[in-house]
Amino acid sequence: MLRKALVTSLILFSLLALPLGSWADEGMWLPDSLAKLSLPTLKKKGFELKPEDVYSTSQPSLKDAIVQISIGGTGSFVSPEGLILTNHHVAFSAVTAASTTEKDYISNGFLAKSRAEEIQASGYTVSITQEYREVTSEVLAAVKPEMTPDERTRAITARQQEIARAAAGGREAEGIRTQVVEATGGYQYFLYTYLTLRDVRLVYAPPKSIGYYGGDPDNFEWPRHCGDFAFLRAYVSPEGKPAAYNEKNIPFKPRRFLAINPGGVNEGDFTMIMGYPGRTQRYRESYSVEYNERVQLPAQIASLRQQIEVLTELGAKDPGLKIRLADQIFGLSNTLKNFEGTVLGLRRMNLAEKKRGEEAEFRKWLDANPAMKEKYGKVLPQIEELYRELNSYGSKQSALNGLLNAGDLINVLEMAWGRALDREKPAGQRSPQFSDSVIQRMTGQIGQMWQIREVAAEANLLTGALRTAGDLPADQKLGFIEALFGSQTGNARRRAEAEFTGKALGESRFNSLDEVKELFKLSAAEMRNIDDPLLKLVGQAVEESAPLNQKTQQFNARIVRLRPEYVRGMLEMKKINYYPDANFTLRWTYGEVKGYQPRDAVTYDYQTSLRGVIEKDTGVEPFDAPAALRELYRKRDFGNYVDSRLRDVPVAFLATTDITGGNSGSPVMNGRGEVIGLAFDGNFEGLGGDFSFDLASNRTLAVDIRYVLFLMEKYAGADYLFKEMQIRSGKRK
Repeated sequence: MLRKALVTSLILFSLLALPLGSWADEGMWLPDSLAKLSLPTLKKKGFELKPEDVYSTSQPSLKDAIVQISIGGTGSFVSPEGLILTNHHVAFSAVTAASTTEKDYISNGFLAKSRAEEIQASGYTVSITQEYREVTSEVLAAVKPEMTPDERTRAITARQQEIARAAAGGREAEGIRTQVVEATGGYQYFLYTYLTLRDVRLVYAPPKSIGYYGGDPDNFEWPRHCGDFAFLRAYVSPEGKPAAYNEKNIPFKPRRFLAINPGGVNEGDFTMIMGYPGRTQRYRESYSVEYNERVQLPAQIASLRQQIEVLTELGAKDPGLKIRLADQIFGLSNTLKNFEGTVLGLRRMNLAEKKRGEEAEFRKWLDANPAMKEKYGKVLPQIEELYRELNSYGSKQSALNGLLNAGDLINVLEMAWGRALDREKPAGQRSPQFSDSVIQRMTGQIGQMWQIREVAAEANLLTGALRTAGDLPADQKLGFIEALFGSQTGNARRRAEAEFTGKALGESRFNSLDEVKELFKLSAAEMRNIDDPLLKLVGQAVEESAPLNQKTQQFNARIVRLRPEYVRGMLEMKKINYYPDANFTLRWTYGEVKGYQPRDAVTYDYQTSLRGVIEKDTGVEPFDAPAALRELYRKRDFGNYVDSRLRDVPVAFLATTDITGGNSGSPVMNGRGEVIGLAFDGNFEGLGGDFSFDLASNRTLAVDIRYVLFLMEKYAGADYLFKEMQIRSGKRK
């Protein structure tokens, strides 16, 4: 699935790549930049709107119908009553939060037959872009030539916050949210204004056996057969203002909502998508691509595999815990497969080598243009030197991060050590994250954390972290770990690691809640004198991490100064249409319905059908089609949703639109802005597309809107929602 935000904390910094060129269908364009594209060409392809129909601040436009969903997805208003169409996997956190062993909405689905039955989507908000403008010059005016890299970073951050506060104008209580975001590594900065709605409710979600049919085996794969859709609704106060959940609230009235067109798709049909794609990395150098491929992503993959294994084992022992862990496992599994596919994609494209070729071109261009060489000649050598240093400690830092994230107890001990070390600094240099108020709030939550601690899971995580540390290259070994196990190898070392973990966790005095709270009152010197193997291990990891974290901060501070210059130089050389890297802001992209060839002698059709659902059915999760759905197929009770080519109900289709994580739930529209499908995934062969778009292999996977309507009417009895939706006749133009 496309929702990637779940493990953002794992990523230390963006490691990106430069696009090879500009293809016709490439680009996640700012929605007011259609003038950069050829309107006659777009119209020839099937685009029937005017640019102001897509984005306008003076009249309702498509932007007013597209919402950013707070958990990392996109949705669209499809009725004047605040009804939002999005993915099942985007709504899944709300489904999980509302589920119990008695009311298992994960397995059985959820349907509100009336507004009164709609339930709160806990933790969800939706935001609508009101306007945006470039503020690059305003932000960079804060930068002075004599500033150090750290000072420059702080000045830019302060100016971003200052501009955002001024733009908000004290309207936060009215639901107005402003932010200044960087684009393409600091090449540009934009000020965005949003209207945020805080009362979001769950209306309909199919059971997991439909919404996530095929599960992890099918994730990112084609052919695909899941009904990955759900409905939410946004509410406001009786006065029409954004408000927290209240039974008296009324449905939000959007400025614009999208019509539904069940007319179907043919290969070659024009498609367009608006949504909130997360992060792309297309304007960066070979060094970052190579580091991502060889160091950072492999480390994250190993960590994710371990976490999934531990959580899955826990869920297998406790049905109630399985429900609580479902959303977490789902997100981790999704990210794991994405990262694995990205590494394969980078290797398949041989992207680092291709980037080196472009950089060689850039150097030749500089040599032939003395003025340009004076301006940009030092950029690449300086970036190369920064990555040479990063490679000298990157694996060690990843291993330390894994160790310090090996469970709740270790997290708490890390916080206590951080607090103690921070108090040794002068008052003016102390970190806000260790302030008295933060520590008081955190220690107040420890009791609740202790009630749901799973010591067995922590033991597995810590053992795995020790194993990872043991596998580090010789020049990046952790001395304090090697002192514990360095004389042992192979299975003997693995046994020693497991024995140490069991003893350190099982016998630690800090399994006592009172002892943990007392720890936050001690100095670092007092903590060093405590004879507790687990506390000592964490303390050594914290102290080993400190200089590496400082190096990473210095790396980031220096690289963000160099990267905009590199992008600027490459654009001057290439003279191509530029679109900013995706950064969770509203974007527009276009393409066509089209199959592809994943490998030699294999061709994928652009559509799948209900027949494929039945063919995959084994009766065992994740290929466990509901009995009622199988019966509809047996009776061929398809209603008005039969595709003439397939002679069956269509389930999903492929398009060449350029999307990424965050686009989950984005409406796939025809040239008139009518919904024909719902983006829910990318294809495995296209992973790596965040680094470089390849028209031959990158595909959007979309639920056909006819499958959505079929399931609502024939399977769930949710066709009462049709009354508030604008459904076209269904005939193709």
